[in-house]
Amino acid sequence: MTARAPIRAVVLVAAMLCAPALARGHAAARLPPGTRSDAQGQTISGRGLRETSDFLAAELRRQGIAVQQIGPYGVRGVELTRFLSQTPSTRWLAIHVVRTGGKTMIFFVTRAKSATAP
Repeated sequence: MTARAPIRAVVLVAAMLCAPALARGHAAARLPPGTRSDAQGQTISGRGLRETSDFLAAELRRQGIAVQQIGPYGVRGVELTRFLSQTPSTRWLAIHVVRTGGKTMIFFVTRAKSATAP
């Protein structure tokens, strides 16, 4: 086990708790075919982690949105790909694609609103 494993677990939990509201109706990119919302409002991809990640990477590239892609990688039975926005105009700061328990979920992490000077 690496020293970064606990940090990755915290990031995963934060992604799962922070983003469902944005993912429900404010998707920044076209989502893979077969994507749906479940009863809890989570966005569930109809494809696996790698195919979903590749689809999103291509869609973001097509839209001209610069991202830093981290992963896919796995920790303790959870697979994760992160897309960190390098484009300040996006409403989202990150997209997390998580596969666990046989489900591939997509989470959008909202960008903090910047404070305006008085």
